[in-house]
Amino acid sequence: MVRFDDSIEAVLGPLEEHFRTRLPETTLVRDPAGRVTVVLPDDALPQGDWNPLAQRLHDSLGRWSPGTKQVLLRVSDLIDAQDILESPDRVRLDRHNVSMVDRLVTNLDWLRQPLAGMPPAPPALMVPVMNDGTAVPVPAEPLSIATFFGIKGGVGRTTAAAVLAWHLASQGKRVLVVDLDLEAPGLGEILLPELPDYGLVDWFVEDLGGQADRELFEQMQAPAPLASGLPGWIRVIPAAGSRTGDYIAKLGRAYLPALDEQGAQRGVPEHLASLLQRAATRIEPPEVVLLDSRAGLHDIGAAAVTRLGAEVFLFGRDDPQSWSAYDCLFRHLSRSTAIRWGMPEDDLRWRLKMVAAQVEPNQAASEAFLDRSYSAWTALYDEEDEVRPGAHVFERDDPQAPHHALAIAFDPRLRSIDLVDPARRPEAAFIRSVFGSFVDGAAARLLPSTTAVPSETSP
Repeated sequence: MVRFDDSIEAVLGPLEEHFRTRLPETTLVRDPAGRVTVVLPDDALPQGDWNPLAQRLHDSLGRWSPGTKQVLLRVSDLIDAQDILESPDRVRLDRHNVSMVDRLVTNLDWLRQPLAGMPPAPPALMVPVMNDGTAVPVPAEPLSIATFFGIKGGVGRTTAAAVLAWHLASQGKRVLVVDLDLEAPGLGEILLPELPDYGLVDWFVEDLGGQADRELFEQMQAPAPLASGLPGWIRVIPAAGSRTGDYIAKLGRAYLPALDEQGAQRGVPEHLASLLQRAATRIEPPEVVLLDSRAGLHDIGAAAVTRLGAEVFLFGRDDPQSWSAYDCLFRHLSRSTAIRWGMPEDDLRWRLKMVAAQVEPNQAASEAFLDRSYSAWTALYDEEDEVRPGAHVFERDDPQAPHHALAIAFDPRLRSIDLVDPARRPEAAFIRSVFGSFVDGAAARLLPSTTAVPSETSP
């Protein structure tokens, strides 16, 4: 019996035996049921070898064969060769000349490239700069986008997003915070005394129908009193609003992929991209957008981590469950086309940064987290003896490395934190003692040209 985990080797074994020296350009296509088809160039085999090799592959695969007629195909047999050979899901395997297209029902976006034009740039500002006062267009900077992602829940991810928004607003920044945790929303309640009319789930459903417009966008957000009296502002888009109806029915459609009028696919990444484009075209656009993603290996997390060009803060506690889950994710991400040998400037890994959540404030705890983090990240790092000269290889103690975490200290008083009521809001000094390292590091990544100066109102 061939198990799912062994199906790829069950294909490659007979192929390597047949070709002996070097495989031709080979594409494996695994359908949603797990069945594997091999696609070879038309001239890869003599005419009389196709059927015998197909039989060998069928016998080797067992349950995971689509049948002798489909297990081995020529490129010319494909209905749409471009759909396979130029698929955004086509990734190289660790075998010479072998690629794979995995036809998943969910979690497609983990291995895909960022969307074009992300992060979006606001329209040019008309600024009077000529001697006669003539206004000329000055290009605005693209939005700085951050995704807060945790492989497990209960790590303080949402509170950290709220605190970072507070810190940035105290530095005069305009901040939009979005609750992407549609299954377990909570950001709105942490930051808003009253919800706006609508929320993100309404945007997803209306965008699916081509009706997500400026009016809806303005009805989805509300100002957070946390920024009252600060030089910047915080606006919040919750998962649902006070007038959102039929939430479960909308949630059941929120992740549904569809085709637009031009035949292009629209799914979670495209819905989020249209939201960010709308934010960028406001009269007073935000400078920073903080996306509070849901925990776990889910479509919305995949889109927010890999497709939006965001800085990504990966939250984790130092426990076996968290590291086991991150090990699984990192091994999967290692196959992404956004991760390349030598770690060039646009490599996904430059945008990822671990966050040591709820870590005991002592050196021993910090060192233990660093050890575990470095061990997990080795699945995503280039091997020193395999990379080109000059390629980047991270050391354990390199503070610029993705595994070298920003720390948030453990304090039991955070369990009852109230950021909405000014009378119950904790002092900025206390918040800074817990989150100071994190907010300084996160702000430096999001706004590298800005030097943050902590003040009495800055956590």
